Amino acid sequence: MSQKMMHDIQAEMERHLDRMVGLWKALVETESGSAYKPGVDRVNEMVRNILVDLGFTCRLIRQEEVGNHLVATRTFGGRGRVLLSCHLDTVWPEGTAAEWPFRVQDGRATGPGVVDMKGGIVVMIEALRHLLASGTCGLERISVVGAGDEELGSQTARAIIESEAQQADWCFVMESAPPGDFLVTARRAVGNFRLRVEGKTAHCGTRYEDGISAVRELAHKILAFEALNNPAEGIIVSAGLIRGGVARQVVPDVATAIFDVRARTRAQQEELTARMTAIAAQPTLPGTRCVLEGEFHRPPFEESPGGLTLFELARETGRGLGMDLKGCIRGGGSDGSFAAALGVPTLDGLGPVGDHICSRREYGEVKSLPAKAALLACLLRQLPERLL
Repeated sequence: MSQKMMHDIQAEMERHLDRMVGLWKALVETESGSAYKPGVDRVNEMVRNILVDLGFTCRLIRQEEVGNHLVATRTFGGRGRVLLSCHLDTVWPEGTAAEWPFRVQDGRATGPGVVDMKGGIVVMIEALRHLLASGTCGLERISVVGAGDEELGSQTARAIIESEAQQADWCFVMESAPPGDFLVTARRAVGNFRLRVEGKTAHCGTRYEDGISAVRELAHKILAFEALNNPAEGIIVSAGLIRGGVARQVVPDVATAIFDVRARTRAQQEELTARMTAIAAQPTLPGTRCVLEGEFHRPPFEESPGGLTLFELARETGRGLGMDLKGCIRGGGSDGSFAAALGVPTLDGLGPVGDHICSRREYGEVKSLPAKAALLACLLRQLPERLL
């Protein structure tokens, strides 16, 4: 693709910035916290209607408790199959948008889910609009999966994502990118583990010696688990939720902790699981019993030759668009991990540039909307001729 053609696409995207910001605002102000199914389903409908207008065949995959999922496909008769992965839910509860509405100030947009990941949906749609309007799509097939429960670990969406990934040659993930012209080439595995400790109850004042404190044993276990931390190697074990006891004067007989666990590689994931299991099996206080439950619900998204080839094409394309793209490894999970674990070359961070996701400081850089839409459009146009 010539540099002139890239610049023309970039100029086109910049002309459509107001349209992109308008859709961004509409999506952000349509609340879709994971626990608010009606809102997730409304965002699903908004995205589905746009894709239908673009000629996609859409399937609505209904869920009883979480947001419905969306699978959209369009065939073109060329070569190569692409999966575009996005999610429709956010971490923010119903009512957040009323007190924290979408707003643009000093070139930054804020609001609940503005880059995690309403902005990525906007980038994807604008790139698809260009591709279809230009009539130059050389691909065989484009699929879009919109997960309704990504912020809950994609528990019901995972099988759908994996099914579509198995039919794809490449996967692009519409999560946001950190400031500094980055794309995401790897992510850590994510685990959710629950440790339950059982002791023996007694009254603190009259029969303390008869009790065995589950809270005390849990404290030992938390320290032992967190001693496994090695951030430099990408290993994180963090006790995020702790519960125990029924009253101040009672020796607690039950205590629990929920751990968030991260690992960079499958080998680390397996070793961490084994070491945590071994720690749980060895009580510090005689008479206590520990039960460890849980698993890694997102596999590691490890760098691969195919993924790095995809990144190199993106970096070359970025140069033509005035970007100096760099690869990075992110600690947060994404649905790209499911595609990458199946061996599908995957590139993440195609959404807008932003930071402080899942906090009230979350923001997205407005100027990155047309920039990333142009990048994605150029990549989709080049894939058949460059990587097949």
